[in-house]
Amino acid sequence: MTFKIGDRVTMLRTGKTGTISALLKGDMYQVRLDGGLGHLPAPSHAIAPAGAAGSAAQPAPDPPSDRRPEPSQKDQHDTGIQLAFDPLYGGEGEPESYQLYLINGTGSQILYEIKVKTGDHQRSSKFGPLEAYGKKRLDVIPYGWLNERLGVDLDVRAKVEGGTGPRHYHQLRIRPKQFFGSFREVPELSRGAHLFTVFPRLAATSVAEKSSSGPTLRELTRAQLKKQPEKKAPARPPASPLQARSDFNPVLDLHLEALVEDPAAVPKDKVLSTQMEHFDHFIDQALRLDIERVYIVHGLGNGILKTEIHTKLQHVPFVQKFSNDYHPKYGYGATEVVFEAG
Repeated sequence: MTFKIGDRVTMLRTGKTGTISALLKGDMYQVRLDGGLGHLPAPSHAIAPAGAAGSAAQPAPDPPSDRRPEPSQKDQHDTGIQLAFDPLYGGEGEPESYQLYLINGTGSQILYEIKVKTGDHQRSSKFGPLEAYGKKRLDVIPYGWLNERLGVDLDVRAKVEGGTGPRHYHQLRIRPKQFFGSFREVPELSRGAHLFTVFPRLAATSVAEKSSSGPTLRELTRAQLKKQPEKKAPARPPASPLQARSDFNPVLDLHLEALVEDPAAVPKDKVLSTQMEHFDHFIDQALRLDIERVYIVHGLGNGILKTEIHTKLQHVPFVQKFSNDYHPKYGYGATEVVFEAG
């Protein structure tokens, strides 16, 4: 069925009503929802003329947590590993950004690593476990990134008896036309979002050693971390792991003058991102080399840098604790990070 601007329609899944406000590409329409609920892109098969028989439906309430209720044996249906981009609307009802979710629609706990990129620039990187039939709220994706060759690299393994299953890896490249045509109802979110099924199913055969002394999931994660290519850093002569550990400086000074030759050449809006790139590389090295503890010198200032560091540390694996206690050398201008023993 086709619609024109001004037509009154009903969202088939939620029963919400609105008006067609724009015609989008690929059999897509923009619907201005009643009650000031904003604008929502929708494919033609997800809407019907307002008042049409059978078009109304009861809105589904938001789930109380990030975990989907455990399905019964009768109702269980695996949907694979999915990525959902949940629109976040601005004051004028237009999407300003998208909340990214990783959805595990399988009966196995998974170990994931996800990287968000625009072109050749890595925007974020996260990894960790995700329970069966659960979802994980990840990064917020600005709308403008859709025009900057947005991509998501996803690496997933199922947790099975004796270790983990085979590696599943995919590079998802987002094209605007493909993106806006992917909008559909997402049961795990109880609302519509742009949905991509990355892996329809996961192999559940263990690739770990079958002996009782085989590696644990934590050990496999550490091993995988050490195999990952290092983030970009100034070139240096190759060194043995022992020498590299010995040469590693456990103190990172994030004052701009300690990071770049000409601090005045760094635009003000790039200072924080420059500092965080050095922080990411430093933590990455410390984890590879099994360093026990490090100090991040961020100074006092307005607290923005310290807050950003502490927020990131909450998602770094193998961090046992971190604190901003008084230090005889740095005062309250440094954070101590203690890693779990390898």
